[in-house]
Amino acid sequence: MFILRSVYYVLVFLCIGILLFLTFFGFEKTFGPLTPYFTAIIGLLLFAADYMLQRNREQGLPWTPALFLFLLAATFSSVSNFSYLYTNFMTRDVLSATVREQYRVFADDLTETRAVLIGVDAFSEEVDRRARTETLLKQMWTQMNDPARLGCGERCAEHITAINALLGVDITELSRPGPSSSTGERKNFYDSFRGLVLEAQENSNLSGPFRAIQVVISDIDERMAYYGDADDALRAGADLNILTQLSSDSRKIEREANAILPSGNLVEHDFIDPTLGRLGEIVYSLKSGFVEVPNLSATIMALILSIVVDFVPILYALVAFRAGEGISSYSKDDEIDVLDGGF
Repeated sequence: MFILRSVYYVLVFLCIGILLFLTFFGFEKTFGPLTPYFTAIIGLLLFAADYMLQRNREQGLPWTPALFLFLLAATFSSVSNFSYLYTNFMTRDVLSATVREQYRVFADDLTETRAVLIGVDAFSEEVDRRARTETLLKQMWTQMNDPARLGCGERCAEHITAINALLGVDITELSRPGPSSSTGERKNFYDSFRGLVLEAQENSNLSGPFRAIQVVISDIDERMAYYGDADDALRAGADLNILTQLSSDSRKIEREANAILPSGNLVEHDFIDPTLGRLGEIVYSLKSGFVEVPNLSATIMALILSIVVDFVPILYALVAFRAGEGISSYSKDDEIDVLDGGF
């Protein structure tokens, strides 16, 4: 019996030592500064339950109450153990899968919002008007440098009239270069005229909605370029904190777009939950392991390991110790105390 007890208490101390380690780190992200106290309570309860079960088992006393005490402590211990072990198994996989999925949601929403903004009539019409104006300016410059018609003559004037019609205003008259003008004189006239055209475009009442939409589109393009590809971000060390940034920027773009879109064209982005993929905290580990189950093998392995260490001493005690074997090793007073406190 001495050898059996010695082996038993070695197992108890080893298993409880492992449990204290797993329990501490399993509870740490959930309970913070209270973790040492919860860990100590569970460790003491497990040790007391192991001791009472072995003692009562040897003396032929009811050991069911000790087993209930053990199961109470083991429940909390196993939960924290599972959280720690599952987190170690799955952190990288869950991180990668979560970041990739939320990057996709973010990119899809911003791409769709960009398309809606570009499709607004006021924007597309202004884009078309500016493109036609740019084409007329290029044709005007080509005509001015035609060796057969140098300078700004009749055809150049027709281009100016067409540009004024598109702008809805008359551009300030400038001294037009004649057929004998130099390349520098024609270039100066063209640059001055073009500058006035661009200024008129920006000051036009039609350009207000265009500029507002263009600002949001620029923000979308900048955010898309900033975040880049999910795999590149992961290789650069991105973690789950990036979800908070994605969520915030997605909401910001959504608000900016809806502030200028017609009421019938409002956009709605999918919510990017910053808590997705959070392991380490017990509630998130349990949700991932038993509800989402991204990796069944990891769930099963973590569950088995989290329970086995708790139950090894108990199983050993039930197998190694039988009623009546240890009575002679206890004093009469101990026996009376045990009987008085028994169930």
